[in-house]
Amino acid sequence: MGSIGAPETPRQKMIMLMYLVLTAMLALNVDKKVLDAFSLVNDGFMSTIENFNQKNESVYTEFNNAAQENPEKVGDLNRQVNSIKQHTDSLYNYITSLKEMLVKKADGPDGRLDSILLKEDLNVSGELMIAKGNGMKLKSAINEYREFLLKTFDPSDTANISAIHKYLDTNDPTVASGIKPSWEVSKFEGYPLMVVITLMSKMQSDIRNSESDAINYLYSQIDASSFKFNALKAQVVPKSSYVLQGDVYEARVFISAIDTTAVPEILVNGSKLPILPGENAGIYKATANAEGTFKWKGVINFKNPNGVIIPYPFEQEYQVAKPSMTVSPTRMNVLYAGLPNPVSISVPGISSRDISVTMTNGRIEKTADGFMAYPEKIGVKALISVSATVDKVVKSMGSIEFRVKKVPNPVATVAGKYEGLISRNELVAEEGVYAEIPDFDFEMKFQVLSFVVSSSKGGFVYEKATNGARFSKDQKDMFNGLSRGNRLNIDNIVVKGEDGFTRTLPPISFKIN
Repeated sequence: MGSIGAPETPRQKMIMLMYLVLTAMLALNVDKKVLDAFSLVNDGFMSTIENFNQKNESVYTEFNNAAQENPEKVGDLNRQVNSIKQHTDSLYNYITSLKEMLVKKADGPDGRLDSILLKEDLNVSGELMIAKGNGMKLKSAINEYREFLLKTFDPSDTANISAIHKYLDTNDPTVASGIKPSWEVSKFEGYPLMVVITLMSKMQSDIRNSESDAINYLYSQIDASSFKFNALKAQVVPKSSYVLQGDVYEARVFISAIDTTAVPEILVNGSKLPILPGENAGIYKATANAEGTFKWKGVINFKNPNGVIIPYPFEQEYQVAKPSMTVSPTRMNVLYAGLPNPVSISVPGISSRDISVTMTNGRIEKTADGFMAYPEKIGVKALISVSATVDKVVKSMGSIEFRVKKVPNPVATVAGKYEGLISRNELVAEEGVYAEIPDFDFEMKFQVLSFVVSSSKGGFVYEKATNGARFSKDQKDMFNGLSRGNRLNIDNIVVKGEDGFTRTLPPISFKIN
């Protein structure tokens, strides 16, 4: 949610022109019509501030939800974001209190910001902001807020740092005559009350804009040095935990939800396991020569996105015994509602035609390749029970519970990206917004129902909404107005998956290079 160029509406053009042109007219006799025009400009700034508030609140909500789902990964970032909100609200409310003080000084104790009477007053701002030092205090407060906000960004992020310096600039201006008045004198001395109020509203708009840049930057850091799925741990899935004497014990060893382009090193008893091509899973085999319980352990060395190798130790055991039952999911350790979930079910020593399977919270069907589970209620465990016919007698082989979850939210992308840099030509060439789940083991398609493209320029926010996945003509016209260093945001992204659920995805943000 940074500052980028976009086509302006006639009303927004009027506000910007009035802000620039009317200020130049202050050297002339100021009549009521000019000050009324400044009232319109002030109303425009307050409308822009409200747009920033709504968008920022959406980001704060996304942070809070992410922190609840994964406090270890997002907790520190969420606390940092909440600190930004507290500092921003404090400075914003402080400026509001100064505006109210000025109006009450001019109009009396009942003076109101939404209905200023003495708009032409030339003395109040100089007396309260200059003579009594409130302007200097405001400058100090903005300086402190700017330095606090700059600590948010990596020093290499020159674009965001430059934007913060621009929006929160309190340097003393240099005029044509060479005289260098103080910042507070240049802002508050000799101007009519309505002009000063409008100027302070612009300061508040710039503060909300800076807040937006900071929290969106932190939102992009959630996955900057982590994996796509937070349930990352060593997994061992045996074909069976019970084997018959004389058979071979076999298990798949792997990192769940990993990037298939990153191959791990899997060690068992100090020896590397062979890796299955395209699966990143190692195969461990041990011949079952005797009856009993046998333990084995090892470690998976996996390189994270920052290039740091992280060890994931594991330990397993298997029993060599009489026939028993095992149930193992063929893809993940959970069942997903709304999707057919392949499940492998076997009873060693028993033919598949003699196995019967039932399931609570859904149904399970036998297929040519095994079984397919169809869970129903999310958050309610599904119990899969297996029985087998042995010597014409039906015996219960046991039951296993599975967690039933909703399919994870997809990631919205444009040109294969969901953040970072993008060129204007790439944007114009793209058809629209796509949504998919990276590295998800199921073939799950999502339909984009609607989204909103937004940008800002000169403190004003511009939005273009569309239905469907394709960019509208208005949105592509907005892309053509972007310049290098501008920011483009896409939010309110509504998608529907094949599981029947409709979702609103987190916003995505780009900078034009």
